[in-house]
Amino acid sequence: MKRYITFKDYEEVLRIGKFWLENCNNELCEDGTYYHHLPLIDAMGDPLDIKNFSMDSKFRKNFTKDLKTIDKYIKQVEAADKKAIVINYELMDLRQVLPPWIVYPHYPAQNVLLTSYFTLFDDFTARMTKMELSVYKNTYPVPAYIEQIFKYKELD
Repeated sequence: MKRYITFKDYEEVLRIGKFWLENCNNELCEDGTYYHHLPLIDAMGDPLDIKNFSMDSKFRKNFTKDLKTIDKYIKQVEAADKKAIVINYELMDLRQVLPPWIVYPHYPAQNVLLTSYFTLFDDFTARMTKMELSVYKNTYPVPAYIEQIFKYKELD
């Protein structure tokens, strides 16, 4: 009998991720790539430094709170994946493993790719059947700024 792991913060993380993703800028660079970031005080500064974000104190407070919720979710997913490797019958619910652009909504594409969560996600989608992957791709389309370096694997 298969037992599915569910993540308690899934819906909240989905809401948070979409909100911050929508608040990011996607500037088209001369080389045709996108520079994805929250509004910045210094455009040449670190796009992941909260002190460089151009937002009022209330927005900054909400962002910090939201990141804590997302971080809890990431830790749950990573722990469940490690456990699933050891215990074959324990699988993660496909609908609740969110793509990295949702759990790292403010990260530029290159930074998302470097996370251990991205590696887990890539392995996760590689294990899907053609039908599961099709549904997942429709549910979580790849944003343009990520598409430049990531495309869902095609299954024959």
